[in-house]
Amino acid sequence: MSGNLWLLTAAIALTGPDGSTSIRDEVAVEHCNVNLKNDVAVAAQEAGILTEIDVREGDPIEEGDLLAKINDSKAQMAKLVAEAEHKVALAEAESDVSVRYSEKAYEVAKADHDLHAWANKKQPNSTPKAEMMKLKLGAEKGKLEIEKAELEQHVAALTSDAKDAAVQAAEDDIVRRRVTSPIAGIVVEVAKQKGEWVNPGDMVAQVVRLDKLRVSGELTFSNVDPASVIDRPVRLVATLTGGRQEEFVGKVVFVDPRVTPSGTFRILADVDNRQEGEVWLLHSGINNAEMFVQRGAGARPKQARSTAKKELTGER
Repeated sequence: MSGNLWLLTAAIALTGPDGSTSIRDEVAVEHCNVNLKNDVAVAAQEAGILTEIDVREGDPIEEGDLLAKINDSKAQMAKLVAEAEHKVALAEAESDVSVRYSEKAYEVAKADHDLHAWANKKQPNSTPKAEMMKLKLGAEKGKLEIEKAELEQHVAALTSDAKDAAVQAAEDDIVRRRVTSPIAGIVVEVAKQKGEWVNPGDMVAQVVRLDKLRVSGELTFSNVDPASVIDRPVRLVATLTGGRQEEFVGKVVFVDPRVTPSGTFRILADVDNRQEGEVWLLHSGINNAEMFVQRGAGARPKQARSTAKKELTGER
């Protein structure tokens, strides 16, 4: 490709407010590989028998969709028990009957003591000293009964919280027996069947994401400043079946800070895929794709600007 043509297809001259000229250009990425961005082997979290398989190969799914279900009858019963115990504890925590009764009992005991104390003032020794001590003890006991009832109500509230946590734990046991997809994508493999036993970690299904693919490649450090391609737009040109070429757009998501012995550094870009009907155009494993990164705009030295301008205008 001649210098003029390269500049016309890979460089755009920009004039700033101060009259300075900058070049925004594209650089070709070497050794491009198109890979899956997300490829997840979805595994069981708990041991048990699969009671449901809700997907098959080729099914499109959304994040959180149910793939399979492990027998959860025991977990469901545990949840019912925990909910019943929580209701009992909550009722005890919300009831203040004991506190109100203790307060009334204290009022009666104190009034009885005060009445006898007043009578003794009017008529000394009308109530023996020992009897007065018993009446005072009864009043003090009534006061302590209030504190005891309040403590029991507080403990009931704490017990209610503990029972509520038990309900949450039972719900978590149920959720852990639901095998759901962590990503949106397509089911490419169903590894288990209904009625099979699974252990924690056993793969149930494999899900891949196709709406966005990951492309890796290399740039030459001596020619490209890594800082100039960080978060920059990319375009990918892929040759499909029958020699058909399609272009896809994306963005650089990672620039490797390490430079290889051969003087290159690695970049990763996420490229948006698209569909025709129900078929995705871009596929993982394509090895004939070409990717171009739009480098960040930056003023070039005066001599470089002059040369670029001459190349663009055809001046000699």
